[in-house]
Amino acid sequence: MQLDIMLFFQRIRTPLVEKLAEIISAFGEIAVPLVIIMLFLWCFNRKKAFAVSFSLLSSLLATQTLKAIFRLPRPFQVYPDLIDGGRLSTATGYSFPSGHSTTSGSLYSSLIVIAWKKAVTIICVLLIILVPVSRMVLGVHWPLDVATGTLIGLLGGFLLSPLALRLFDSRRAFLIVTFCYGIAASAAALVLAVILGTADVDKVAFSDLMSNAAITGSVMMGFYLERKLVESAPEKNSTGRKILVFILGLISTAIAALIIAIIPAPEAFTSFMLYYMLGLWCVFIYPMIAVKTGLMPR
Repeated sequence: MQLDIMLFFQRIRTPLVEKLAEIISAFGEIAVPLVIIMLFLWCFNRKKAFAVSFSLLSSLLATQTLKAIFRLPRPFQVYPDLIDGGRLSTATGYSFPSGHSTTSGSLYSSLIVIAWKKAVTIICVLLIILVPVSRMVLGVHWPLDVATGTLIGLLGGFLLSPLALRLFDSRRAFLIVTFCYGIAASAAALVLAVILGTADVDKVAFSDLMSNAAITGSVMMGFYLERKLVESAPEKNSTGRKILVFILGLISTAIAALIIAIIPAPEAFTSFMLYYMLGLWCVFIYPMIAVKTGLMPR
């Protein structure tokens, strides 16, 4: 049954359909949620940024854990003579569940929860449907992969993001949860980085899990430290100042990533440091600098 569905998508996969699938697939990749979360963090509303981040990162942790447990091959790997794989640079891990589908399910359902606007809801529903379909068109995921990934994402978006919104309103509970979650995810990421760097393990299974745990840990610790020490209020800025803060944030984030990437270290530790420091930079360090320099109000 799954193969029949995949072969159907292969039959309708013209060059135009493939190009459209690549464009749609990009809406389930890391760049889109990063930009959306940065906009909320630096320009609009940290409460909503936390809700989206909490839902998305928790959902992806679940998906990456399942990938590491099941380690199922992708369609184009199982049937190389029947299925062509597309956009392979984004198909680095195992097949089940689909990370793109999890990302789109969680991100866009979270946006529905925090926005409740008709236009936003329609666009988000379309992306929740089309991103998983695009992964099957590209031959990199089975129907079960995208269905499971989407379900995990939707559960995260519709259950965890409302919980995160309520959690944010209780400062003490927020600090306890973000600190404990941050420490646990950080410790897990560090252990995985050590194992990946020193032991002969399945890097395909654990590299993405380590990276996801690292950014989850750093983002949660970033929210904890920002709430504890800074408490910025980006929504109080003027439109012009918001644009300036966002542009400077993107530039400084890119520079920070380049600096971390050139530090000589084993690949696993470089990846750990990159994801961990980027999470801290975006959520805590850059907002703190922006507040201290007067770019962002408290």
